[in-house]
Amino acid sequence: MAATANITVSDAAESRSSTRRASHTAPAVLGGLAGCLLLALGLPGLVAGVSTLDARAVAWNVHNGVPRPTSELLAAAEAVALGNRWTRDSELDGDRGLLLLRAAEAAESDAERKKLLAAAAEATASALSNAPGQPSAWLRLAHIRHGQGEFAGAASALRMSMLSGSFVPALMATRIEMGLQLLPMLDRETLELLHRQIRQWWVVEPERVAKLAARPEATAIVRAALDSLTEADMARFQRLHGNRS
Repeated sequence: MAATANITVSDAAESRSSTRRASHTAPAVLGGLAGCLLLALGLPGLVAGVSTLDARAVAWNVHNGVPRPTSELLAAAEAVALGNRWTRDSELDGDRGLLLLRAAEAAESDAERKKLLAAAAEATASALSNAPGQPSAWLRLAHIRHGQGEFAGAASALRMSMLSGSFVPALMATRIEMGLQLLPMLDRETLELLHRQIRQWWVVEPERVAKLAARPEATAIVRAALDSLTEADMARFQRLHGNRS
């Protein structure tokens, strides 16, 4: 009986010890698995980020008006395409469209220009399909479509640029210039959006709008836009510039 009791107590003690080891081991195993999972989930973004570092620098230069050689633009665009195999960055994908557009503008042959414009359109459309709230990317697509001779598509992209971000001072002059080139293609709604751009631009930069109005091809549309100035527009103008004689 004593032997049986001893064996029973020993077995029970061993069982408790095994249970404690298991209880300590399980969290460690789960923690290790969780760490591996997080690493696996973060790895694509890390690889894409490292592989596109130089491309981001080139895109930053282009955004700031710093000219880059065509070979550098194309290499950066290719790096973004490779990075997209790991994880897609809609903003950087849009920048790929900009890089290809600038390369197209510097193309030495019409065939190469058309090829690069098509690639730029594809990259920009891809970026916008994932993140449509990018007014600058929509405006870029308008320029690309215009360069391809797709004027209806350019007008549609211009409209989306104005709808996705009406008051974007950095884009206003370019939008208006594009609008002037596309006037015959603008429907009534898009034309009113363009008028609104001119009014908003006049509020913040009246001198530039005055210069625009002096151009024969722009006089009528500027006059039509400013004829619709609201009291709110005038009040904002006075806050920014004071009373002018």
